[in-house]
Amino acid sequence: TKKADSLAEINFNKPLLNLLDSLVIEDQKWREYFRKYKNKELGNDTISKETISYNFNLTDSLNYFQIKSVFSQYGFPNYDLVGQEGSNNFWLLIQHQDKHPMFQDSVLTVMKIEVDKGKAAASNYAYLLDRVKVNTGQLQVYGTQMKLNADQSSYEPKPVIEPEKLNERRKSVGLNSIEGYIETMNTRYFGTLKK
Repeated sequence: TKKADSLAEINFNKPLLNLLDSLVIEDQKWREYFRKYKNKELGNDTISKETISYNFNLTDSLNYFQIKSVFSQYGFPNYDLVGQEGSNNFWLLIQHQDKHPMFQDSVLTVMKIEVDKGKAAASNYAYLLDRVKVNTGQLQVYGTQMKLNADQSSYEPKPVIEPEKLNERRKSVGLNSIEGYIETMNTRYFGTLKK
């Protein structure tokens, strides 16, 4: 109900919510520059690839210390603490900590408890689980982590366990089919659908 939602919002940790929001804005700014650079959507003299890469990596490094501190203080920030958007923001920042897979894994363990209580997104959990699997040299479960195929014409999932049951597993956590996901990725990164 609307009244219950607004009451819950009053109890959100606003400073934490604001912190996560500001970290994500910076995180996304450099990823968006990188995407635009790859798609040749930036003017030649706008910004160099080196500048983008430097700031991309710097942002992830600085965010690591902030989110590690948040995690040690609050565990996985759930819907009760920061709402759905705040919780998603924390997850997104964790997703981008590929240089720290053991940290990602420790967050994953705590996040699962919140997912089981309905206080964090199962689909986000699936993405982070796959990210940890890929970062530690294992097969992914939900096929969320992609790579370009051999001729660079389409995205495809990095290796997964039991590929024949992939769509079943994806559906169980609220993800669309792998075919739909590939289409979305191709549209996002190639601009238009590749045939």
